[in-house]
Amino acid sequence: MKKLSFPLAVLACLSISTAVSFAGTWVESSQADFADGDFNANVFTSKEGSDSGCVKSAPGAFYDLNKDGRPDIIICNLEGSYTYIYWGKHDWTYSADSSQSLPSSGSTGNSVDDIDKDGNLDILISNYYGNAVIYWGSKAGYSADNSTTLTAYAGHGNSIVDLNHDGALDILVSRMNGTEIYIFWGNKKDRRSFIRTTLSGFSSSDVAVSDLNKDGVLDIVVPNKQGNYPPAGGFTFSIPSYIYYGQKSQDSVFYNDNAKDSLETYGAYCVSIGDVDKDGWLDIVFSNHRNDATYNVNSYIYWGSATGFKTKPRQELETHSAIGNTIVDLDRDGNNDIIFANWYNDLSYKINSFVYWGPDFSARTELPTNGAHGALVGKLSNNSINDVLITNSYGGWSYIFHGVSKTGYISYDSLPSSYGHISTKDNGNIHNRGKTETYNSSVFGNGTDTYSWGTCSWNATLPVGTSLQVQLRSGNTANPDDGAWSTWSPVVKSGGKAGLANSKYTQYQVIFTTNDYFGTPTVDGFSLDYQIITGIAGGAGEESGRKYFKISNLPKLGGADIVYQLSVPERVRINIYNIEGRLVANLANTVQSSGQHQLKWEAKNASGSMVSSGIYICRAEIGRDIYFGKIVLVK
Repeated sequence: MKKLSFPLAVLACLSISTAVSFAGTWVESSQADFADGDFNANVFTSKEGSDSGCVKSAPGAFYDLNKDGRPDIIICNLEGSYTYIYWGKHDWTYSADSSQSLPSSGSTGNSVDDIDKDGNLDILISNYYGNAVIYWGSKAGYSADNSTTLTAYAGHGNSIVDLNHDGALDILVSRMNGTEIYIFWGNKKDRRSFIRTTLSGFSSSDVAVSDLNKDGVLDIVVPNKQGNYPPAGGFTFSIPSYIYYGQKSQDSVFYNDNAKDSLETYGAYCVSIGDVDKDGWLDIVFSNHRNDATYNVNSYIYWGSATGFKTKPRQELETHSAIGNTIVDLDRDGNNDIIFANWYNDLSYKINSFVYWGPDFSARTELPTNGAHGALVGKLSNNSINDVLITNSYGGWSYIFHGVSKTGYISYDSLPSSYGHISTKDNGNIHNRGKTETYNSSVFGNGTDTYSWGTCSWNATLPVGTSLQVQLRSGNTANPDDGAWSTWSPVVKSGGKAGLANSKYTQYQVIFTTNDYFGTPTVDGFSLDYQIITGIAGGAGEESGRKYFKISNLPKLGGADIVYQLSVPERVRINIYNIEGRLVANLANTVQSSGQHQLKWEAKNASGSMVSSGIYICRAEIGRDIYFGKIVLVK
């Protein structure tokens, strides 16, 4: 959204001699201002901030759903009829007396984002015994009365991401008992409606998205668990999992078997993507659940490279019917670690889950669990170490482990659950799993005027360990990605000069960098000063017949000459104000024909009396455009 601000006090400070340029400020501060920018999952706008709006990011696994400054926890329950939201308290605790139950039908997975871009986070829930449901966020919270059903019966894992970068978030839902992966393509004109397509899978329980081959197009990884697999001649758990590489034709992104790769897995239940070895290429971690003989099967790390995932030998890690897994530098030593939720060992569900410590994964910590299902990591307590949330299938409780290290853990808290399931979201940027997220604003400019860019300022909140970079670019075409624009130019600090050449359009970019606890900065205001220089003192406006407006001071107390040109008939309103903003005289208020027009203000007020010396402001409203000029009357 383009929002203009023309404070008279600022305009009065403009330096004018015989001709005037016209100044203004591009301001973005409301939720609607930020919402029309270009950004993907993990970045969203909110109705917070100094002017009821801000833009922020959430690259971690937990979200502050009710905007009270504490992360909240969503636990899906396969048994029973409800999904639980545990509201984070200000003392960093969670309990059943501060929770909400959302109706569900054997819920299995959840994802969070602002799908309809209204400034409130929405919750997507997959249901094993029913279809998927979106609970739309609002100031009043979440309710079944404000929800949308998506046809995805027996869904399990899900994800929210803008696959085709069209500005509308898309939804992926894996189907547990079937051969489909559903893609619900978002609609920018109606963000609560979707078009469904499918990909093939085999009882897929999860789905993950990232740009694996660095071609700028997002890829989809599908773990296949079980089914009638033709090469095996019938039902089997020995089914390879799939990578669907994104394909692009002009502005269209699509997925099919023509760009599909297979990786050997055994009853693969969940998948995570991350640069495990930090070599610059994303790796894939599959939780193998079982083969055709036993639940005691190892899980796999497939190492990414410039030539795919089969160049280097995969690494196997001991697991026991693993379900969820997550990649994270838990001990913040610079090496990524992997957590596996172990479900069953052929004898018992009450077995330990594993934290494997990078870089070589030779050491591990065991956490007591009971048919563990999900594993997520984030800051859920007021300490200096990220916490580990494990949902359990049995026992009626899920656990938050505090202070997990190579020597064990300090303590744990319990939360009620009923065959608990959970989100399987990966931490980090959707494209590269890095620590930065990017927001690109809408484009500012009317296509007619040329601007000289001035001071750039912003308001931001930066938690400890985070950083923020604001950049600008400019051009003379409406499309900033057509190759004709300048490169991004960083603004060193708020209040600094833009450093841009004169142009018809500009755009700003915010790069958020997270800290070790997935906290990120928040921006709740942006402004860029400019001067309009088109058609000033012999500019191209007169010769080309395009709209322009200029004003020249007359000697002493003579007033000012005002010359303007219309390309089409438009209403013209021209007023003179004193430095305090009070109306002095009205010079025009009528529809005028195209062509050049000229007015003279003879330094008189509305009563015909001569005004005193001083500074006056001329405001011209011509159609939808507004111009300002300063008039200096000197004896």
